[in-house]
Amino acid sequence: MASAFSTAQLSKYLEYLALPAEYDQFIQNPQSFPKTVEGLTTLFRGQITRFPYDNLSVHYSNNEVIEIRPESIYAKFMGSADSQPSKRGGYCLECSIFFYHALLGLGFSVYTTGVRNRARIDGVPQGEFKGWTHIVNIVQLPTGDKYHVDAAFGGDGPTRPLRLVSEQPIHNLGTQEVQLVYGNMPKQTRPEQKLWIYQYRNGPTKEWNSFYAFGEFEFFQDDYEVMNRYTSWDARHKGNFWIVRFIRGGETDGLPLLDGEGAVDDAEAIPIVGKIMYVNGVVKLNMGGRTRVIDSFQSDEEKFRGLQRWFGMSFE
Repeated sequence: MASAFSTAQLSKYLEYLALPAEYDQFIQNPQSFPKTVEGLTTLFRGQITRFPYDNLSVHYSNNEVIEIRPESIYAKFMGSADSQPSKRGGYCLECSIFFYHALLGLGFSVYTTGVRNRARIDGVPQGEFKGWTHIVNIVQLPTGDKYHVDAAFGGDGPTRPLRLVSEQPIHNLGTQEVQLVYGNMPKQTRPEQKLWIYQYRNGPTKEWNSFYAFGEFEFFQDDYEVMNRYTSWDARHKGNFWIVRFIRGGETDGLPLLDGEGAVDDAEAIPIVGKIMYVNGVVKLNMGGRTRVIDSFQSDEEKFRGLQRWFGMSFE
């Protein structure tokens, strides 16, 4: 499978990510990007701090079905060769298909697979796993290690790639930990058909809970075109407006921080110190502790002005 993005497009992408200086050497030669866990983690964190989970197009597009061809997603996110990126993101299919083609173009061994989510009640996943409504990338490094890479699960998404190893908790953001468990969904009748379950807990003394399940088999663009017809309708039908962007250390100017917030205690090349979210007319900030409201909007005019202020988005 070849990437839908040209070398010039990949160079523009890498430049926009503003990775640490040692990665500048790869901007003009994207295929030489290091295929290491450090390189993948830095790239992933650049992705989720530059391209938010954003479902605005579901509600404001003239089309009932969101466009998910990789060329169209690139144009939406990055603009033309002589224009600036929009600072927009997209919902899960958009962001992960975009990142898949970026990874392919950079020379990673990668494929995508479908994901079964659980429904949430008051924000907490509960009940059975539903049908295919999400997408993740699976990357295999030259070492042979495989990694789950989810670039668009909103505020509960992982902040680093997760190695496909069962029950190996990692710190996510604040007190939250996440892990993968190799096992089964409760409704399975064939226990030998094991799946990976993405779990979280909001503190070391809390119980683990499961968000979603996925297998190690490849999905294709045709599969996502089918899924997209449902997920576009479902997002529009529910009427929820969402934007979630992770915040990297050193990029907190203009945020109403409390004492001690924004301090970098993350040793990665791109530290993540918080997340800013827009949910149904309200802007919320979480810097690793409690989530608090920092702004709210009544009209669409206020909304778009506010989204430009807090997320830097362009809607031209």
